[in-house]
Order: sequence, then C-alpha cells, then structure tokens
Amino acid sequence: MKKKIILISIMAFIAIIWMIFIYKMSNLSSNSSNGKSTGIIGALIEDTLDVTNEYGITNSHPTESKLDKVSTLLNAPLRKVVHATVYFVLAFFMMIILNILFEHKRYYLSVILALSLAVCFATGDEYHQTFVPGRTGQILDVVIDTAGAMAAIAFYSTYQLMYCIGYKKAKKEENI
Repeated sequence: MKKKIILISIMAFIAIIWMIFIYKMSNLSSNSSNGKSTGIIGALIEDTLDVTNEYGITNSHPTESKLDKVSTLLNAPLRKVVHATVYFVLAFFMMIILNILFEHKRYYLSVILALSLAVCFATGDEYHQTFVPGRTGQILDVVIDTAGAMAAIAFYSTYQLMYCIGYKKAKKEENI
C-alpha cells in the first residue's frame, strides 16, 4: 500500500510539473513563442546539415535566408506536432496514475478519465491563451491535443494488453 501511494505521488508530481510547463509555454506572447520555435528549428536544421556534411551524406551549404525560409515554413506544422506530443505525455502519465489508483480493475474508467482530463486541460489552456497578447485559443489545437492524448492511451492500452496476455500465458504455463 505504501509503495502504491509513493508511486502515485511521484507520477502525480511529474504530471503537475508537466501541466505547469504547458501553461508556461502557452503564456508566452505570440512573437516570443514563434521566435523560439523558429530558432530551434533553424538550429536543428543547421546541426543536421553540419553532421550530414561532415560524414559525406550531403554537401549542402544553404544561405542564411534559405535557412530562415525553411525554418519559417516548417514552424507551423511542427508546432502542431509538439501540441500532440505534449498531450501524449500528459495523458500517458494520467493513465499510469489512474491505473495504479484503480489497481488495474477499472480500465475503461481510467481511459475515460484520462482522456476527459486531457481534453479539459487542453480546452482550459486554449481559453487561457485568449488572454495572452498576440495569441488566440483555437479549437483545432484542442482537437490536435486530444489526438495526442488518444494516441497515448492507445499506446498505453497496447502495452497493457501485451502485459496481460504475457502474464496470463506465464500463469497458464506455470500451472501445467
């Protein structure tokens, strides 16, 4: 029982820290947020080109303006991927917490609660963005966040199913 409480506490702490991270990132102004993500994309492209050039995979040396253009072009779709990934992580931690809390006995309830909590947080976060200068709350972002959460639940469910099948198979072989 004590291990269960400790594990739930650790996972809850991580999930709360993750939600604070999401909130802090959403609190950045539009210019700051876009500038940071475009800068990160540009640095990744440059680093990738440096490595591939060094190993002879490519021989590409684009100008700064071309790098800026590519970074700007990739910014919007990659930001949506990050949206989904952030909520994937959040839903994954929620599934762990809920499954431990319910002792793996109310799996469907864990799925419904994890998804509901992720969607509610995503909706609240988008609403919060309407108060941040230059930012808007977008329903599409909530849909993308929900897709990320659903992917996490599907991933966790696959793991859980494989674990249960393996556990039952091991028990069956043990009884033979």
